[in-house]
Amino acid sequence: MVSNPNDIRYLTPFSGEASCAVVSQRKLVIISDSRFKEELEALAPAFGFDLVIRRGDMHGALGGVLADLRLRTAAVQAEHMTVDMKARLARSCGKCRLKDSVGLLAELRAIKDAEELAAIRRAIRIQESALLAVLESLRPGQKESEVAARLEFEMVLRGASGPSFPTIVAAGANGSLPHARPGTRRTARGRTLLIDWGARIDGYASDMTRTFALGKWPGKLREAYGVVLEAFSAAVAAVRPGLTCEQLDGIARSSITKAGFGDAFAHSLGHGIGLDVHEAPRVAKGSRAALRAGMVITIEPGVYLPGIGGVRIEDDILVTDSGGRSLCSLPKDIDWATL
Repeated sequence: MVSNPNDIRYLTPFSGEASCAVVSQRKLVIISDSRFKEELEALAPAFGFDLVIRRGDMHGALGGVLADLRLRTAAVQAEHMTVDMKARLARSCGKCRLKDSVGLLAELRAIKDAEELAAIRRAIRIQESALLAVLESLRPGQKESEVAARLEFEMVLRGASGPSFPTIVAAGANGSLPHARPGTRRTARGRTLLIDWGARIDGYASDMTRTFALGKWPGKLREAYGVVLEAFSAAVAAVRPGLTCEQLDGIARSSITKAGFGDAFAHSLGHGIGLDVHEAPRVAKGSRAALRAGMVITIEPGVYLPGIGGVRIEDDILVTDSGGRSLCSLPKDIDWATL
């Protein structure tokens, strides 16, 4: 039983909220409400699913479907379904026993097919073009929130359905916060500007980070930029099927540690990307998942210095049979990143 909206989107093109799917050996059933009736009736013949338009609560409709299918056991998405919903469902599904399951579709979704890769590539092209447009008018004195709003506008103008996550724009010392929220701090000459942004197209997300300096780089951050770029390049060069995510994280982390900034890189190296901006695999210490051809992962090492600022560089990397290939085209050298 699939309750995560993006997992339903993976099974069908449908992305409406407050809906569920039941997948048995015999059939796929989509349960939704009257708001989506016309859309789902048009999709059902092409994708071969049965449709139930509920009039009451979801748990009652789900219980009825499970009873009709005469299932003795049904797996629920424990990471998504609430305790209350599961309790209500248990009272509605008769003799069907509910079993917790985690990551029902995560392994399937980790490998992207040609259509998924095409969507991710389109999202990347949109976000790159939007950033270049924003950089043309970037000046000292602009608020972080102003830069973020302009960037999201430029992505939608180019065909994105929206940003794939709330855009991060961190000026100066705010760059030491890996997930800084754009606020009233202003860009300034001789200070850095970290931008982490992404576009969403056909449901699929992209995710990149670039760090800039307006004029002269602060000395410690100029050094950090070289360290981060070296770690990024080492990690991309190491990508290959069979390498574990923990090993890949360790390659970048070791590079940063040897340069003396190990304590300043506190987050994981990256993550899978697709319908969710963070999905399997988790590219981090302790993650024994092996890279496989067809995965798209982020590689995003960073160095964060409280009170000074931070540097992060991030691309979306396709794992191929012969290694890793960046799907992104924006430069990363420090001369390009000096505005």
